[in-house]
Amino acid sequence: MKKILFVCTGNTCRSPMAEIILKTKLKLSGVKGVSVKSAGLSATDGKNMSENSFRALKLLGYKPYGFKSSQATGIKLIKSDIIICMTAEHKECIKNFPNVYSMKEITGYDIADPYGGDLNVYVKTSHEIEDACNIILQKIMEKGDKR
Repeated sequence: MKKILFVCTGNTCRSPMAEIILKTKLKLSGVKGVSVKSAGLSATDGKNMSENSFRALKLLGYKPYGFKSSQATGIKLIKSDIIICMTAEHKECIKNFPNVYSMKEITGYDIADPYGGDLNVYVKTSHEIEDACNIILQKIMEKGDKR
């Protein structure tokens, strides 16, 4: 089982959206053997996803579940096969762990933090994340080894 970990700051906005979107895309594409989780560098364990993240996912047709935030601990980072950070700054914080990438390295753009923005900002962010997850899914499927 290949383990992908999305990382952002608080694990209530961007990385939970990425986790839910990629999990859904993998399932719909029939890709097996890939686990997707998310965590935050400054997260508090057990917080709900932000309301606007939840609403943006619903608008895109995704089914947000009972998500709870979690801290990006050293153990979680070490146990992950691929770590995808929302920004280059996040990557810089954990660059000493193996297989750490920024979204920009994968997609050509960072995912800006929508925190504090209105629903339109979150919807824009969710579209950027969905586009990024399409690229990630394509790379997984091209590899053929499901990673």
